[in-house]
Amino acid sequence: MKHTSVIKKILPKSALVGAALAAFCGLLLRTPLGDPWVNASYDSLYRFGARAATNPVVLILMDNDSHEILGQPRSSPWDRKLHAELLNKLNADDARLVVFDIFFQESNNPATDVLLADAMRYNGKVVLMAGVGSKPGGLDNGSIEPPLELFRSAAAAWGIGKAAAETGGVARQHWPIAALGEDGVHSLAWAAAQFLGAHLDASADQLWLRYYGRNGPGDKVPYFQALTNSAGFFRGKIVFIGNWPSRPDDPGASESDNDKYRTPYTGQTGQAVGGVEIMATTFLNLLRGDGLRRLPAGVEIALLILAGGVIGAGLCRLKPLYSLVTALGIVLAVLLVSVTWSYYGNHWFPWLVVDGGQVPCALAWAWVSQTRRVTLFQERFPGYAIVDGPFGEGAYGKVWLVRNATGQLQALKEIQRARFDDPGPYDREFCGIKSYKPISSEHPGLLHIDHVNANEAAGYFYYVMELGDALDPAWEQQGESYQPRDLAGVCRRADGGRLPVRECLRIGIGLLETLDFLHQHGLVHRDIKPANIIFVNGRPKLADVGLVRRASPDSTLVGTEDYMPPPPEPPGSKVADIYALGKVLYVISTGKPVKAFAELSTTLVGKPEFLRLNQIICQACQPAADQRYASAAAMLAALRAAQAELDADGTRKA
Repeated sequence: MKHTSVIKKILPKSALVGAALAAFCGLLLRTPLGDPWVNASYDSLYRFGARAATNPVVLILMDNDSHEILGQPRSSPWDRKLHAELLNKLNADDARLVVFDIFFQESNNPATDVLLADAMRYNGKVVLMAGVGSKPGGLDNGSIEPPLELFRSAAAAWGIGKAAAETGGVARQHWPIAALGEDGVHSLAWAAAQFLGAHLDASADQLWLRYYGRNGPGDKVPYFQALTNSAGFFRGKIVFIGNWPSRPDDPGASESDNDKYRTPYTGQTGQAVGGVEIMATTFLNLLRGDGLRRLPAGVEIALLILAGGVIGAGLCRLKPLYSLVTALGIVLAVLLVSVTWSYYGNHWFPWLVVDGGQVPCALAWAWVSQTRRVTLFQERFPGYAIVDGPFGEGAYGKVWLVRNATGQLQALKEIQRARFDDPGPYDREFCGIKSYKPISSEHPGLLHIDHVNANEAAGYFYYVMELGDALDPAWEQQGESYQPRDLAGVCRRADGGRLPVRECLRIGIGLLETLDFLHQHGLVHRDIKPANIIFVNGRPKLADVGLVRRASPDSTLVGTEDYMPPPPEPPGSKVADIYALGKVLYVISTGKPVKAFAELSTTLVGKPEFLRLNQIICQACQPAADQRYASAAAMLAALRAAQAELDADGTRKA
């Protein structure tokens, strides 16, 4: 029962619902329905910077100026004599590698074909593009369209030049999805990187492109200018040659050659790029080994469930303003971690699923549940508005921090019949409150009960009482939750866990004055312990008054172990209250747990003022009831005498 109560306190129903909703939202957005969030997570990473590509790469572009100056129409293949001329220049400059993102398939002039093939053969470091058709069945069913045999035999390698995106779409992934193609056929970028000796993992999972900045992976040179560049310009460089869109500044416009793509930077630059830039970026990812990967599906799902659970449950426990601030902090933290991880590592995470999906979902539920909670609270407890809580919960019920109609802070305790297997505890608590309330305002040491109400049809009653001092007086200003200042908390903060003898006497006298008054009215407390003693305006008062009832030797066995007299003595008597108060004085004066009674430290044994108090404690805690103080008044007199002796000793020493 206690474990269940602790779990409910940590994770109330609203928090569990919030956790489930946020986790479900994350899993839903990981399906194709959430592709916009996933893609936006990837694209937005590049708004925060990117690694620079230090490898010497040059992109030679077949752009509008080159088409016009060189007299090459876009609707037809270029004169291969120009490619031979360019390749001869690259040969002379000793370029490190030449990659043609141009499909040399059909022969259009045998003479120029031979010139180009001879230049390729002479260079020995040329990688050519192959095409792939749209036939079903994959790479092993005749869908590969290799370059012309003349060129294929002259080149060092060849691979399929294809982006993993539709024309006009954002290129985000490597193609093919599996890094290694069927029958030893690779992508163009793979073939080029492999030729340069890159260590490639044929079993690699799906890779995502790492872009190298808004300006691309290297220098861009128009084709016509590359033919006339000064000697040595291309020395030691990796050269990619390919088409460039006719309307790069209009990313949405179609192109006749279907070789136009967006990048994550297109939203910033307004520019589309040609497939040659995608090929060069893919190549550098493979050569440098810094292509991006997502976490395995199982790990990602587990992280989303964990994140959703923590965020959904956590935000429900906060007030609306603090939940909003916390949510913003979570969004920023997830963003910073994701950006940093992708920049310095080789993985990326769909962070917007958390920031754009789970956090808003959890925050919305937190506000809805808070509003619903307040509404239900006011309906259940008319005239009282919930401020915080529950800040206390025991076997009998929860205690809430409330504000009454006049704006005064009070404590409200609710007892539900459904919490018990039989109506006995419920009825006893209600009878105790009925007995206690009439006298609660007649003594300054009693916790004042302001209001009692019962709803028999709904099976609950509640009572409203004065609020104890806060453990942290500045809790409201600091936005913290209220926690009462009880005797157990005071001792935890004290040096050595114990209070000075004079303070113990003051507290004991105050409690015994109250206990004597209670006993004179025929009532007993039945559960005196440090956690049930709170301070109101600095004065100690007996709390948890629901167990108060008429003194009776056949009372039900209630109370706290070690604070109850040993059997066969029945609980629920006045001398049992005295026994419990003696144990309280032992705990707060020695700093030892109640189970250690009557152990003493050597430090305390040497203090006469403590020994006087210890004599009183030992008599109050005698196992035999007839050897204890006969009444609270008798023990009160003993404490007052001890206090007077200390005061007299202090006067003489002064």
